[in-house]
Amino acid sequence: MNYAITIITSLTMLIGAVVLLLASITLIKRQKKLLNSIILVEFKSVKAHFIVGLVVTIVLILATILAVSGVFNIEEQLLYSQYGIYGWQFNLIFITLLFLLLTVLMLLIVLTLAKSAIVDKGIYTVLKFLDWYHVHDYIIDENKGLVLLSASKNTFNTLRGTTPPLRVSKQDIPKLKFILDKNKNKFSKENNWQN
Repeated sequence: MNYAITIITSLTMLIGAVVLLLASITLIKRQKKLLNSIILVEFKSVKAHFIVGLVVTIVLILATILAVSGVFNIEEQLLYSQYGIYGWQFNLIFITLLFLLLTVLMLLIVLTLAKSAIVDKGIYTVLKFLDWYHVHDYIIDENKGLVLLSASKNTFNTLRGTTPPLRVSKQDIPKLKFILDKNKNKFSKENNWQN
């Protein structure tokens, strides 16, 4: 029974780590495309939650390293008394946990350093790229310098497809309005005109 727990736990964490690693690589490739494009308007997204996540992940990584090195030895005794897990199984579980946490750390670093901007082909946000035909509507708060974009056909009737608030400098707002009015939903308009 304890072998099954070890194998299932380790495999689940490994699969999660691989998914996070692939997500990080995808975001890095997307950021590379952004940096190689001509940036028309740059956005500044709020990243405080990513920084908090980084701090929590670093604390968890340090705790995992201490657990594997046997500094406190409490976790190993607890897992042995509750599930009959031996030392090598404990090390396997915690080493895969460490790998998972390192991939979480990598993803959070990528998200913290990621830029958002408008380029000629569309809009790069921290998590995704919106082609112009995805942009159905927008709201700009000129006083706060915030922009919300909607990628949903129902515009802002639903939160699905709505970007998180993106910050834009106040001097870029007229340029931003011009670009968004010119390009938003342009492919859908062409298709509607042809039908």
